[in-house]
Amino acid sequence: MPRKFGTILAILILFAGCSKTESDKTVLQFWQFWTDPQVKPTVLRLIQKFEQENPEIKVTVTDLTWTNGHEKIVVAFASNSAPDVLELGSDWAPEFSSQNVLMDLSPAVDSIKNRFRMWEPGIFDGKIFAFPWMLDTRVLFYNKDLMSQTGLDPKHPPQTWNELLAYAKKINQPEKQIYGFGANAAERHRLYKKFLPFLWGNGSKILSEDNSSCLINSKEAVEALNFYIELTKFGLLDTQRRLDEAFMQGKIGFVISGGWLLKEIQKNNSPLNFGVVLMPKPDKNRGTPASFAGGEFLVINQKTKHPKEALKLVRFLTRLDNCLELCKAIGTPSPSDTSAIYDEYYQKDPYLKIFQEQLKYSFSPPATPKWVYIEEKIERAIEEAMYDRKTPQQALNDAKVEIDQLLKSP
Repeated sequence: MPRKFGTILAILILFAGCSKTESDKTVLQFWQFWTDPQVKPTVLRLIQKFEQENPEIKVTVTDLTWTNGHEKIVVAFASNSAPDVLELGSDWAPEFSSQNVLMDLSPAVDSIKNRFRMWEPGIFDGKIFAFPWMLDTRVLFYNKDLMSQTGLDPKHPPQTWNELLAYAKKINQPEKQIYGFGANAAERHRLYKKFLPFLWGNGSKILSEDNSSCLINSKEAVEALNFYIELTKFGLLDTQRRLDEAFMQGKIGFVISGGWLLKEIQKNNSPLNFGVVLMPKPDKNRGTPASFAGGEFLVINQKTKHPKEALKLVRFLTRLDNCLELCKAIGTPSPSDTSAIYDEYYQKDPYLKIFQEQLKYSFSPPATPKWVYIEEKIERAIEEAMYDRKTPQQALNDAKVEIDQLLKSP
């Protein structure tokens, strides 16, 4: 055999071997929601790192949007075309956990469960179906200049309901397009997140411990709604996006918002003189500075052909170093790993430190598969009270009846 021909043959054999190795890889389908051009590269970089650590696995990433992502996931499970691993919002985790479509992760996470927080949305019938990935909460943003201009001390932002109401009332000058408080209008999936912190902070609950009955019209809940409705009278009613924009323009004294607003202010190098503080308590000697806790969860399709590899991907993405990298790209979320709070990224930033502190007092909605429907009833009750169609007591009484019927239905 000529030497040149032998060399060519060896190269062809080498390429054939590489091709075969590539085709033998396990391919995982991963659906996720981080499409922001400042975040997506980090997601892809982490996937590349995972593939380097696990050369036998190839991951195909598909992007979803919050606008129609839920619908696509529902259709995918119904048509047996769901991916191996996917991201779910904390509000959706109970819904899919109850439908016998997710893999039971209990045996795989029992030994490490205490290292992570906020498992509740992913637990159904005593089993764990969703792994908490990243957590976030909402805090009270305040405009220091508007406080100063109205004789308030910006070094002492409101710590109680009465202080928040009094400060908002003093700042509110709608004739000058200056508003005391930024209140969400009838906006799906957002309005209830602004009211529930006051309900939780006042010691009330939405459902009983066993999720069998609704407690939304308790004395404490009615007090919370009465206060929230009074607060909205001294502010601007609009969508969350427009409220955030108005706050950045210096037109709102106080607004409840999340890490996305902090990131937006910093990204634009805004000269806004602002601060963030824990949510106000009902009273200095009563209640807690409660807030809403949301998060992203990772789940595995029960029908995946690659459960071992899928679990490897979930564990990789929730690993502290990897999750921290993604959280830093996003801005303010925190890894579900409890040790994340000690990372200098959070400890050295006075704003992020408040977010971390707020997570200690934050709650997620009850882990019931019917939450998306319960949420709708609560938001309707808030709207009816906010627009004076019903009193807070009447609105919550009616909501309780409807939610109890939901809980009893199959």
